Amino acid sequence: MRLRCAALRIVQAPPAGAVCCLLRIVLGVGYVLTATLLAVCLTAATLSANTWKWRVENVDTAGKFTSIAVDHDGNVHLSYSEGANTKYGFRPAGDSSKWFTMVIDGNGSFTNLALDAQGHPHICYTQRVIKYAHWDGAKWQIQSLATDNALIGFSCSIAVNAAGSPFIAWYRERNGDDTLYGHLKFAELQDGAWIVRTLDFDSQTGKWESMTTDAQGNPVIAFDAYVKGILKFAQRDRNNNWKISTVDFRGRTNQVYDVGMGNSLVLDKHGSPVISYEDGEDVKLARPDGDTWKVETIDSLHPLGSWVGYRTSLALDQQGFPHIAYDAGGLLKHAYWDGQKWVIQILTHPGIQEYRYCSIAIDQNNRIFVSYTDPDDGSVKVAVGEPAADAGDPAAKAAK
Repeated sequence: MRLRCAALRIVQAPPAGAVCCLLRIVLGVGYVLTATLLAVCLTAATLSANTWKWRVENVDTAGKFTSIAVDHDGNVHLSYSEGANTKYGFRPAGDSSKWFTMVIDGNGSFTNLALDAQGHPHICYTQRVIKYAHWDGAKWQIQSLATDNALIGFSCSIAVNAAGSPFIAWYRERNGDDTLYGHLKFAELQDGAWIVRTLDFDSQTGKWESMTTDAQGNPVIAFDAYVKGILKFAQRDRNNNWKISTVDFRGRTNQVYDVGMGNSLVLDKHGSPVISYEDGEDVKLARPDGDTWKVETIDSLHPLGSWVGYRTSLALDQQGFPHIAYDAGGLLKHAYWDGQKWVIQILTHPGIQEYRYCSIAIDQNNRIFVSYTDPDDGSVKVAVGEPAADAGDPAAKAAK
């Protein structure tokens, strides 16, 4: 079948300093093709951006479902899955781009990583079961949380409080007899045993969830209720009581079916939650505003269709400004608030590897780390954004 181009138009100009722009080709039969012009947006060479100077580091030859974090010393930690393996990557602090990787376990799909107060990694991962791995300072300790043969699918989330207590949330898709379950599960480790409960009984809750802990060490969770089209926020108080509130819902700002997918939760310096997420049409950011939530639309997108394509990752810089890495229909984008407006950068182009599986972290020097799957060869890479003043000023870098 021959396809005739009806029009050719630029739909997004490149960010300042970028070397790519997007073209959308509208085909006569009603299909839309998105392509890139002038090769890739980031290469192994450095590239000037609006505020940062970017470079790319190679981590591994293959990998998906990345999760990245930076400890207080500036060391970078990464979890990801590769084929049938769950893996861990480590990059020492400093300007060296040398990554060290190892296999943690023989099965894995989705991964999520958190660090404890000592900078030790804790990882949850799913592959029909939910597992927990942590580094005890000498070796990896691995446990299975759900052992009743119930199917575990979609994502998981992990958080560790200052006392070193881990919390894990995940979506339990089915019961042990293969009947539909479809609820968010939550577990915490008490006296060496995992205490597990169902957190929300709405239909299909927690296919996408993210978690952290507050200043008192209590878990806070953002999660979706897929059937009802709701993004929820749950917070546990010191008496172990959960309060669940509605952040966004179907029909509030648009009529899309999906709300809260690919959510990512952080707390600001005042302990107030900030949540990024997608709704099938837009990338959004939500913050509490009195008794309700203020929702901003950051960018529009065209997801590729699978649940893995709905993915945002949120971090705050040292000024408290939000940075979001997200998969925009095969593009990897970085959106950040510069104090006056949202700025959106394209970090990678689309490719034969459809999904970016991205994650973002920012160190104490405002250096940004974005992990992702390369669109061309499926390798794991990390884009490193140096603050522009340091990147262009050797004296400023030496002063650190």
